Amino acid sequence: MVNQTNILVIDDVEAIRTFLSLVLKRMGYEFVETADSAEVALGKAQQVSFDLILLDINLPSMNGLELLKHLSVKSPNSKVVMCSASSSDDNIRQAIADGAEGFLVKPVTQTNLVSLLRRLGFASN
Repeated sequence: MVNQTNILVIDDVEAIRTFLSLVLKRMGYEFVETADSAEVALGKAQQVSFDLILLDINLPSMNGLELLKHLSVKSPNSKVVMCSASSSDDNIRQAIADGAEGFLVKPVTQTNLVSLLRRLGFASN
């Protein structure tokens, strides 16, 4: 079953972008875009209305928490979930305070991703 949800995966690590994209596509999400930098992500967010954005905190030119603030303006209807290998309480609190809908700790597993999608109302099964 094809899911019409538009998803953007933002991470500077190609293997993570590829893994998340493949898992989401296997789950039936047909519209999955990826971005390797804040600049590319902002450009895509200007062109497409994303339902869900998975955003790495540690990006090279602009950190994910700063990018989250820009995405809140450019893509206000998107649900943004932060991803990081560091699950520090400060990062989580700041992300939620800045509008993130959730936080995934890396390495992200398919089980964690499915659980998150269900909690946010995107996964039906």
